[in-house]
Amino acid sequence: MQESAAAVAGGLLYVIGGYDSAGRSTSSVYVYDRVRWSSGPRLPVVLDHPAAASVAGDLYVVGGFSNGTTSGHVFRLTGDHWDEVTGLRHARGALGLVGLGDKLYAIGGNDGNKQVAATEVFDTATRVWQDVAPLPTPRNHVAAFVYRGMACVAGGRTPNVASVDCYDPGAAAWQTEPSLPMATSGAGAVAVNDQVVVAGGENTDSNTIVGQIVRFQGGAWRTEAMLHPRHGIQLAVLDGRAWACGGGVNVGVSAVSMCTSIG
Repeated sequence: MQESAAAVAGGLLYVIGGYDSAGRSTSSVYVYDRVRWSSGPRLPVVLDHPAAASVAGDLYVVGGFSNGTTSGHVFRLTGDHWDEVTGLRHARGALGLVGLGDKLYAIGGNDGNKQVAATEVFDTATRVWQDVAPLPTPRNHVAAFVYRGMACVAGGRTPNVASVDCYDPGAAAWQTEPSLPMATSGAGAVAVNDQVVVAGGENTDSNTIVGQIVRFQGGAWRTEAMLHPRHGIQLAVLDGRAWACGGGVNVGVSAVSMCTSIG
């Protein structure tokens, strides 16, 4: 799978939607229980480039593209099926999604015509979306993560950037953090073990895969080689490790089944 969403809920790792190896959008859901993979409840629609996050134990899938049409759908996993909840105010795919407290933050993405600047927040208690301050540099294929109580995105395109922007809910404003060592888009990111990890991606300007992992700790980024360079991934934390499952090993659609973890 490639351009899938990924998240952990209830101690299980979910890889959701995305392109298959033939480049078709799918409704597939795969679940890893630390021993084996199994099929989970299929999405109600086919999706590529969605995003997923877990809030208060509930798993959500947001946005994406469905056979080329931008999606504003929001689904929550309930037992053995997906319930549709209040949709996005701004449909988008290739977005970043962050679960912070009891809220979801949808950041960046593309609506099929333009980059989406609007940042919107979903209150899981009231099930209402509302707009907050827009992303300073609108872009898609961002890597989203939590840092110091803020909802952040790194990288993205078009063009490819190395920028890191964080929304501070307390200040209701964006702030800029140190840029990545390199521009990347379609990377995965997560906060794990008191550090931020950003892995893989591609550089559409040079038509190459970014084969690096960068870790942010102590106010600086450090770089190391990625075991299997890929783009079109979303990282998720299981047992203190950041998991990267699927993705594309070449620029464009080149989906693979490999799954690796980063400690």
